[in-house]
Amino acid sequence: MKNTTHKETDLYPPIKRLLTDQGFTVRGEVKGCDIAALRDETLWVIEMKLTASLKLIFQAMARQDATDWVFVAIPRPKKANDKHFVQFKKLIKKINLGLITVALDSPAKFAEIIIFPSGNDTKKNQKTAQLKREIAGRTADTTGGTQEKVNTAYREKCIRLATLLEIHAPISAKDLNGIHGCESDTYAILKRNIYGWFETAGRGLFCLSDDGRNYLQENATQSLIIFYRMKCL
Repeated sequence: MKNTTHKETDLYPPIKRLLTDQGFTVRGEVKGCDIAALRDETLWVIEMKLTASLKLIFQAMARQDATDWVFVAIPRPKKANDKHFVQFKKLIKKINLGLITVALDSPAKFAEIIIFPSGNDTKKNQKTAQLKREIAGRTADTTGGTQEKVNTAYREKCIRLATLLEIHAPISAKDLNGIHGCESDTYAILKRNIYGWFETAGRGLFCLSDDGRNYLQENATQSLIIFYRMKCL
């Protein structure tokens, strides 16, 4: 029976603490995954639900294309010998998934790894690379299991450029790279301008558009904007 007293997002903080304590960089809502975590070259993916279900199993199995280290996460059952839970664990082991339980019924609300998959870190494909790049490219985090708008690594780059242009425009992509340490794809991001935040200000120079200024003003309390505005000082 589905837990109606908690939200799926309640599972995220204890799981993030557990993985962070083990040296992982943890991010929520990464390329469709509830949680993706990276330590050195080891990639873990965790799919969360408030109840053990086939839907959760299918979601987790889809992530096995990117890594062998895929876990499902559910609230800790009231009884460890619960018949449904015991059967669920048998199924998890059979299809080589891991299992994490979260003690939402405890004041400590801790997460615990119950079953490890037999991962061997051999998978290196496009999906694996995309997940790793997305984790590495994000400074801010999004709570796993939420439906809120995700600041992807690409969007974060755009926000950083917008805060720089707010102060230093007009400026060239070359100077943004050389003086302010932006990445090599700066010119491509400015030219592509998918959010409409940038505009040209002369040959090879860029500045903020009205949409860009409005975005920064309307979202001035957003943690990512505050972070990059402070770095510009």
